[in-house]
Amino acid sequence: MPKIAVVVLSGNDDLGRANAGLHVAKRMHDARQENGIDAVEVFLFTQGLRLVGERDSDPGRLIAELVAAGISVGGCTNQLNNWGCAEAAKAMGVRAEFARDAFSRFARDGYTVLTF
Repeated sequence: MPKIAVVVLSGNDDLGRANAGLHVAKRMHDARQENGIDAVEVFLFTQGLRLVGERDSDPGRLIAELVAAGISVGGCTNQLNNWGCAEAAKAMGVRAEFARDAFSRFARDGYTVLTF
């Protein structure tokens, strides 16, 4: 079955786009059975990672909603560490993964990648 990875590159620089990606991921996850989708995953990268420190913002609430729904949400290990966001990500349930490994896995495992 098909798999979808939503990569959120936007953050506070373009909240509308970041929120759109997070909403789309949740909606696709909710409708995955009727649409024949095996898995939906979210990966936060570059400015998208800065959203993890803002639990009370719209994107922060959306990330928490995704995690609570059982959607795998990951973020780049290097950027989380470099920007001091690793603890905030862990507290939100965002797992750290090297971007090179996540992107290689998406290619190897046949994910369709959407970027926001």
